[in-house]
Amino acid sequence: MSQETGLAVDINDGGIATITISQPERKNALTKPMWGELARIADDLGGDSNLRCIVIRGGSGAGFGAGADIHEFVRERDGFEKARDYGMLHAEALQALRVCQHPVIAAIDGPCIGASFVLAAACDLRIAADNAKFAVPPMKLGATLGYPELQIMLDLLGEAALFEILLEGQVFDAERAREIGFVARHGAIEAFDAEIASTAARIASGAPITQRLHKKMINRLKEGGAIGAKEFDEGYRAFDSADFKEGYTAFLEKRKAVFEGR
Repeated sequence: MSQETGLAVDINDGGIATITISQPERKNALTKPMWGELARIADDLGGDSNLRCIVIRGGSGAGFGAGADIHEFVRERDGFEKARDYGMLHAEALQALRVCQHPVIAAIDGPCIGASFVLAAACDLRIAADNAKFAVPPMKLGATLGYPELQIMLDLLGEAALFEILLEGQVFDAERAREIGFVARHGAIEAFDAEIASTAARIASGAPITQRLHKKMINRLKEGGAIGAKEFDEGYRAFDSADFKEGYTAFLEKRKAVFEGR
């Protein structure tokens, strides 16, 4: 882990990479160098065909994250030029997660505020502990989110929930996050680590071609516009794969499939 960025990456034998945010003295707030490093990490992990799943979580018992590090605001975001440059770096990191071929899970406990909320929104699946607290309060700072952040949140939450979150700036709990579709589910903090591990393992056990194509196709549908003939055909390429043959053969033979991602 770099002392400058506060991000650590661990890859286990099951093809699951965990990115841990560790800046406990700032409640895992996100700094400008962290956004640049996160983009690089996502690009690197996306190019690793041996991986099956990525988990992003907060470390050191400080929660998922308190948002952008407010101690940087004067140095990095005071004024239009600085704010735009910061926003472009932020958007680059979020985009890197969205185009990464592997499914990405946000494992959320404790605070998930502001920019940390947007980071979680850019992931493919969000699971929360019951102690999670959520808010996006730029209205209390006189700041705005940029178009890239708003688009990610609008795609996920819809207009009504997004306006509620932004205009009121209220803190809400994991159950409310589930009601508005931000998290898929939530559970006791005591079982949280086990739930994240089992979820990542289930994803990793699936055929990689299937998991990656579904992510790619869903993101393409969110972009809107007509699906071209080449794109349409891509939805059926998995049926030519060795993994598809292994999948149906294993089912017929009543054994667990062993997928190789080809």
